Amino acid sequence: MKNARKITLYDIIIVALMAAIVFAVTMFLSIRIPTPTGTTMIKLANAFCLLAGILFGGWRGGLAAGLGSMFFDFMTPEYIPEAWLTFIRFFLMAFVCGQVAHAGGALGKRHTRNLAAAIIASVVSTAFYIGKNVAVLLLAGSALTPALIAQAPKVATSAVNIVVAVVVAMALAPVLRRALDSIHFYDRFGLRA
Repeated sequence: MKNARKITLYDIIIVALMAAIVFAVTMFLSIRIPTPTGTTMIKLANAFCLLAGILFGGWRGGLAAGLGSMFFDFMTPEYIPEAWLTFIRFFLMAFVCGQVAHAGGALGKRHTRNLAAAIIASVVSTAFYIGKNVAVLLLAGSALTPALIAQAPKVATSAVNIVVAVVVAMALAPVLRRALDSIHFYDRFGLRA
């Protein structure tokens, strides 16, 4: 394992800081919408999940997004039973985004690749979310067609979340990247490779 990389204190700091940002944005910059099959949200936090992947790569971004979102669920009694699924969903979102954005040595610096990464990751997250909701209804005894129809409000809010997340992440990523480069952040934290 020549290429095995140790997890450093800096990695832990990056993950913790981004997790705190994802948590705070979810807590304070979201609109909850009740539906017959549970509450859904329009939220800005998805953009920060994508940013975590673009700026810091797949595993760091994934852990930050998953932990920040899961901690929000722990603070909201309605969501506690599904906190573990929330971790998986948002880990996957940022992980996929980071993997695509950093593939081939791009390191999250290529606008077109970042856009593709953000869109792909948002679609993966939404598919996971809708699939999980349909599975829950099927396990509760619903037929497939009503279970799919019941997802209409969540599909609508998810579409809004995708657009908002991608637009905000694509607007902030180059600005934050330049700011982090200007203070040699990536060099100090060993995030070049």
